[in-house]
Amino acid sequence: MSCPQDPALSAYADQEMRPAEYAKLARHVQGCPVCQRRLAQFEDLRQAMRELPSPTLGFDLSARLKDRLRTPPPRPRARPRFWTGWVPAGLGTGLALASGVWLGSLLAGGGAVSAPSASLVRVFDPVPPGGLCAAVEICRLSKAMP
Repeated sequence: MSCPQDPALSAYADQEMRPAEYAKLARHVQGCPVCQRRLAQFEDLRQAMRELPSPTLGFDLSARLKDRLRTPPPRPRARPRFWTGWVPAGLGTGLALASGVWLGSLLAGGGAVSAPSASLVRVFDPVPPGGLCAAVEICRLSKAMP
């Protein structure tokens, strides 16, 4: 058996493995000095963690939580209905009307519209069936255009 990785050795040290896996790993550890050293390191780490001081809060947290749970939460203040009712709808309507008037004024008198010259529009003249033009100049010659 190859040496197991650290999570498996940690589970072995904490005795959190299934009995069959624990027995298999125990046989391996008895004959493997590398795994024995890693297990000794885990035990040293566990002992060092136990020697750490236990932190104190300085106050009783459970009493504070129980006091909070006994008192009901404060009710939120009632907002005036004026701002939540018609004002947003009125603002939206006013904005829509103002933008409509502005866009309409751009269309109606926004500037002089120039029509394309007749020679540019002639390119789109209908061609009789079977009379496809290879180039625009050929179509103009056949129609005797100025």
